[in-house]
Amino acid sequence: MLIEQLKSIAKKLWKKYKAEIVLTIISFLIVVISTGMFFVNQNRRDSEIEIATDSNQSLTTSSKIHIDVAGAVNKPDVYQVTFGARLKDVLTMAGGLSDEADKNFFSRNYNLAKILVDQEKIFVPSTTDLNSGLFIESQRTLDYNQPQNISFSSDAEESINVNSASLEELDTLAGIGKTTAEKIIRGRPYKSLDELITNKILNQSVYEKIKNLISVN
Repeated sequence: MLIEQLKSIAKKLWKKYKAEIVLTIISFLIVVISTGMFFVNQNRRDSEIEIATDSNQSLTTSSKIHIDVAGAVNKPDVYQVTFGARLKDVLTMAGGLSDEADKNFFSRNYNLAKILVDQEKIFVPSTTDLNSGLFIESQRTLDYNQPQNISFSSDAEESINVNSASLEELDTLAGIGKTTAEKIIRGRPYKSLDELITNKILNQSVYEKIKNLISVN
């Protein structure tokens, strides 16, 4: 009899509160599912970040370049260095300059802080190379940012005639780009080099750099 009474009470409660019970259950399920999705997505993002970090570290550690060092150094060879290495680093690996190297020439023409690139060749001329005229140092080739400040020649360097030189020839002069070279060509002919200043083709500082390398004849 008691059981029947309890069943009757349960049915009445269900009929009265079944909507609230259903909503409570649905709300609970939504909370559980949302919480589960949050943790899944969080774990996925953490995994992606970890993979990206590992990839970047692997790329950094595997970025090796090869530099050919030759000429007046103690241990000429091809050296493997890390990307971002500087000339000073690879020169140290090559044992430094040899006794045959012209150290003054090297200090004027080579930048020890220069960042190297893959397959680059660094050739250090000896005193004999310089005395024989195989290498020529001049204001035209002197560039303190690059080690490629050396020109090969068997004859003395000739001056460039501003009245007949091509745009490419004028462009080789220190401080003269293509725009200035075109201005020089448009201003021809010149009776004297001073006209490059008076006609405002060149400024004084650039003119002083190249005046011994150019002519009007």
